[in-house]
Amino acid sequence: MPMQTYSGLVEERDLLDFSQNFQVSRNYMGSRLFPDVKTQYIDVEYMRLCKNGNLPMMAMVHAFDTEAHIATRIPMDKVEHEKLLIKEKINQTESLRQITRGMMIDGVKRYVFDDVARLAESVVTRVEAAKMEVLATGKMTIAENKVKMTIDYGVPSANRVETYWDDPNADILGDLREWRLIALDNGVRPNVGITTEAVLTKIMTNTAIQKAIFGASGTGILPTLEQINALFQSQVGITLQINEDRYGVVGKETDGSVKIDQARFWPENVFVMTAIANDGSIGSGLWGVTPEEETQGQWTALRQQQFVTVAQWTAQDPVAVWTKASGLFIPVLPNVWGHVIANVAVKPEDDDSGTQGAGQGNDGADG
Repeated sequence: MPMQTYSGLVEERDLLDFSQNFQVSRNYMGSRLFPDVKTQYIDVEYMRLCKNGNLPMMAMVHAFDTEAHIATRIPMDKVEHEKLLIKEKINQTESLRQITRGMMIDGVKRYVFDDVARLAESVVTRVEAAKMEVLATGKMTIAENKVKMTIDYGVPSANRVETYWDDPNADILGDLREWRLIALDNGVRPNVGITTEAVLTKIMTNTAIQKAIFGASGTGILPTLEQINALFQSQVGITLQINEDRYGVVGKETDGSVKIDQARFWPENVFVMTAIANDGSIGSGLWGVTPEEETQGQWTALRQQQFVTVAQWTAQDPVAVWTKASGLFIPVLPNVWGHVIANVAVKPEDDDSGTQGAGQGNDGADG
């Protein structure tokens, strides 16, 4: 089967149809907390609430026949970011003939479309990693392909805390109450805690938690997540959400062969206390128009649903068919004041001093 067969195998309209029907919502935490929205612009500009800005404001009592007090607008912070270009391509080289030898044309076409789907999925995976990084650290730190930058979303330093929950006698409920007060003092009532199975295990094996659920004789009995959530809801008004989603990272063995390592979307020892809105969101995932998409004509309602753009072209020497998927994206976190980020695996320097106070601000919670 000659190589030129591949160059005409998938038509441009097929790729456009794929792009416009490729949904980016997944069973990921990021899809729920940062719903995806498409805009026409490369720059993102949004207004962020000031400290205590979402609290109800009280009107004043007046005597009859007097002029009404003139209200003051709630101050807002303008935040500007540039969407990030995420892309991946694969070279369907002459060696592809060896893989697809003997296949019928439909089989080869399906193989090529598998490449298309995998590339598009890799863009979605990078987007989820970005959403979770912003949620878990309050920042996006990028050092990839000639892009070296940090986008700081402005989480207050006092909202970054450390504690040590590996100690079975740690005052977990005391820590949670302190963190809740941090959020409340900033005008936000937290309703969720986000963490991992490893941190959940620390909570389950905590002596005070066991006694709070089962009584004084309950030491050693492991509570369920449902029992812990009932306790946390009654004590600090939050329920736990556990994030154990993973993604693959391509690497190489010592002999040069390809291997796939595993990475986490959510850092293992991070606990975030925050507030989720009534619609289940905490922010937005804003997509834009990719450079490839700009060549496809005017903005339409259908294009508004085109989050990932897939393109294909042929190189003559060496003969190859390149397929690329790209997306333009940035997460938006509009209210950072009630967002408390805790690293719960920081051991106190003096082991005899007891559990470290939770309310100390420290940027070390980023990891």
